[in-house]
Amino acid sequence: MNMMNQMDSPNPNQNGAAPMSLADMLGINAAIQMIRRRFLIMALVGVVAAVAAFAYFMSRPQTYAATSLVNIISRQERVLDNQSVVGELPRETSAIDSEIEMLRSPALMRRLADAMRAIQDPTAAPAPAETAETERARANTNERDPLADGLAGQISVRRRGMTYVIEITARDQDPARAQLIANTYADVYIASQIDSRIQTNERANTWLGQRLAELRDDVREKESAAETFRIQSGMMAAQGSSLVETQITNVQNQVLQAQADLAEKEARYQQLRQMQASGSSVDTIGTALSSGTIQSLRDREAEIARRQSDLENRYLPTHPAVQAVRAEREDVERQIEAEIRRISANLANEVEVARARLRTLQNSLHQVTAELSSNSADGVRLRELEREATASRQVYEAYLRRYEEIANQDQLNMTDARLMAYAQRPNAPVSPNMRVSLVLCIMLGLFLGAGAGVLREIFDQSVKNADDLEAQVGVPAIASIPSISSRMMRLLPPSERTPAGYLIGRPMSAFTEALRVLRTVIVYSNLDFSKRVVAVTSAVPDEGKTTIAVCLARIAAMSGQKAIVVDCDLRKQSLNDIVDVDTDVGILHVLAGEKSWRDAVVRDPASDADVLPVATPSFTPRDVFGSDAMAKLVDELRQEYDLVVLDCAPILAVAETRIIVKQADATVIVARAGKSAVGAVRGAVQQTEGAGGKVLGVALNCVQPQWQSYGDSLYFHQAKSYYSVS
Repeated sequence: MNMMNQMDSPNPNQNGAAPMSLADMLGINAAIQMIRRRFLIMALVGVVAAVAAFAYFMSRPQTYAATSLVNIISRQERVLDNQSVVGELPRETSAIDSEIEMLRSPALMRRLADAMRAIQDPTAAPAPAETAETERARANTNERDPLADGLAGQISVRRRGMTYVIEITARDQDPARAQLIANTYADVYIASQIDSRIQTNERANTWLGQRLAELRDDVREKESAAETFRIQSGMMAAQGSSLVETQITNVQNQVLQAQADLAEKEARYQQLRQMQASGSSVDTIGTALSSGTIQSLRDREAEIARRQSDLENRYLPTHPAVQAVRAEREDVERQIEAEIRRISANLANEVEVARARLRTLQNSLHQVTAELSSNSADGVRLRELEREATASRQVYEAYLRRYEEIANQDQLNMTDARLMAYAQRPNAPVSPNMRVSLVLCIMLGLFLGAGAGVLREIFDQSVKNADDLEAQVGVPAIASIPSISSRMMRLLPPSERTPAGYLIGRPMSAFTEALRVLRTVIVYSNLDFSKRVVAVTSAVPDEGKTTIAVCLARIAAMSGQKAIVVDCDLRKQSLNDIVDVDTDVGILHVLAGEKSWRDAVVRDPASDADVLPVATPSFTPRDVFGSDAMAKLVDELRQEYDLVVLDCAPILAVAETRIIVKQADATVIVARAGKSAVGAVRGAVQQTEGAGGKVLGVALNCVQPQWQSYGDSLYFHQAKSYYSVS
């Protein structure tokens, strides 16, 4: 980041949004930065969750699975031609799903429980077969079978692909018991199918028997009524009347056929008339008439049209060949029109012939009907009774045939399902499955780790890097000062194990270079106005502002400038501890006029910088920083030194800092990465500007390597070859 003239250059966010890359728009960069910042907690939570889940899965008892196969047979059994038997299975997916649900039913589970008890204790009396009445009674009393409930949790039923095969899988800690449960359940299901079919056939036979008795009585009554009427009326047969009825039926059929033929011919003729009246094309008329002659002429006309187009492209219209082909085409068109007129005339003649035939048949029907009406009413009545008796006998015979078929089926005991394969004894457990458990645990660890990182990121309102600072606070990050690892700190002598001592002991480190960046920004950010007096403050305590102030003065002195750091924090007096100063004369004595500032200044033993400390202990409730003495002191120091650093108390915690920042040429606010809240830093900027101070920017302290962004002042990882140590 170029910070040299940042105070004069406008903020790019003020006049418009800065260009964004595709990774920024998709949020990839933000996600990568979040992972870098929260990698430790994400890895910790993920690993702990994965290990705990894997330990839980692997500590569970081993479970074996055995599977038996049942094939559903598609069959259509019928009681009558229009009535299906209860329990039929059409070839539909819904029927297979219904069978699967029946396999999961509590009634079948109770049968399995009874069968398992019988196998485990052969001496026990077998449980009676459960009928529909007993099943309803058990459901009404809410009676539960613990063994059946346990077996229901051990058995799973599913369809194999899109086939008609159903898999019955039983799971148990004992492989032999898993095999026994699966095979027994298949046998119980087949047995229940047989029982259900027997009960269905019994109900059908009972109903058919009752119906046959009713039909038999009805046939006897109707045949007896017809015979009685024949004897009473003296009619031995009704053959003559039957012959007349047959004639009437034949004539009626001929009349209907003649009417249909007439309607068809009239429709074709009317269609042709309408097409001619509407000016339809010859192609349309030819297609409607289905005339081969017209089609042949149309083909010939198309060929002539092709030759005519070819000749007209080659010769003038007056050329003999062109004249000849035009004449030939006109002749064909006349033939087509003549053929259409001929067909139209034929259709009109056919319509007239059909009408005449229809009138003749209608007259014949009237004559035959009159002949039938002359017969006696007794004949009509006799024929009616005979027809009723014949119909009743046909129905009776149909029911009798179906009754015999169902009786034969009862002896076969056919079911809608058959056992395809018994379950084999499993050799290896299906759970816990190490490979599957490992994959699931890794996925769970990744999910929980990512969730922990996201939650930590959501609830963490602190600034992490320069991008966060500028985006959320709105002021530039003039320097990103990296944290110093404890390993590097232990390499120093015990007396120098402070950031200020590290600055002196490791002049080629990234930490020292970041302080040089801060000093360069302060000195050269505006070439027209040299900022000699800089106030260093923070939003809240423990942000490292005193350390930054001392390091800034030391790096300026090491760069050849004459620098002084003034302790303006009367409460904590941290500067004395960092520089290791012990004096009885301090800034309060100078502001009180008791001593000259030159007498109070001490030399930093580690550098050529000067220090104006606070005498220990020294505190006054008076407003010493708002006095003329303070203004005079600042002016004198500005004239004497190249850089004056005012180490101020936190501006949100101490009111006197608002007075000091107004007297400084610029103010640097120190924020600690990962600790300083965005709202606190924003409030510190607002308080400084409200007090009349000029905020140069924010120095981001203790930036972790995994938190850095491209907005930070130093690319610590990319440029680490330039530093002796980080």
